[in-house]
Amino acid sequence: MLLKNLRHRARLHWNLLNLLWRFDVIAEPAVTVKYWRSIRIGRHCTLQTAAYLYGSRSGCELVLGDHVVVSNACMLLAEGGIAISSFTHLGPQVVITTQYGDSSGEMCTENPVRKLAPVRIGAGCWIGSGAVIMPGTVLGDRCIVSPNAVVFGSWGDDTALAGNPARRLRGAA
Repeated sequence: MLLKNLRHRARLHWNLLNLLWRFDVIAEPAVTVKYWRSIRIGRHCTLQTAAYLYGSRSGCELVLGDHVVVSNACMLLAEGGIAISSFTHLGPQVVITTQYGDSSGEMCTENPVRKLAPVRIGAGCWIGSGAVIMPGTVLGDRCIVSPNAVVFGSWGDDTALAGNPARRLRGAA
């Protein structure tokens, strides 16, 4: 069991080294990367401490544009594909997920049925700390998501969202 864990840890370090070798990115301590071959990162991006980037085994990509900041303890689960455009900032502990379980099928199995829906986030968005971006969400450019909001659906440019489920803030453009 110890050897298995050591191999896994070495593989995670290898994944991060491959990402750092291929892209113009700053990675702070404890960044974890899985399935690095499906991850593309633009220029001058930052992955802060304890960020977790989970690429895809199914051929989808996790794509970060230029000058994207992934803050402390963010989790990007991109099995269904995530595209984050340039100049977007993810606050601490943001979760972006692209998969969900199919509760109409057998749930007590080694291979439960799961569904995938890609997430798209526009340019210049600010995602507040603790926000959760659910599968299939589309945010336009310059959107602001308040801390701890849970975002579903499609939202246009210049939208400010808050709450669970997230709703457009009154007085926002």
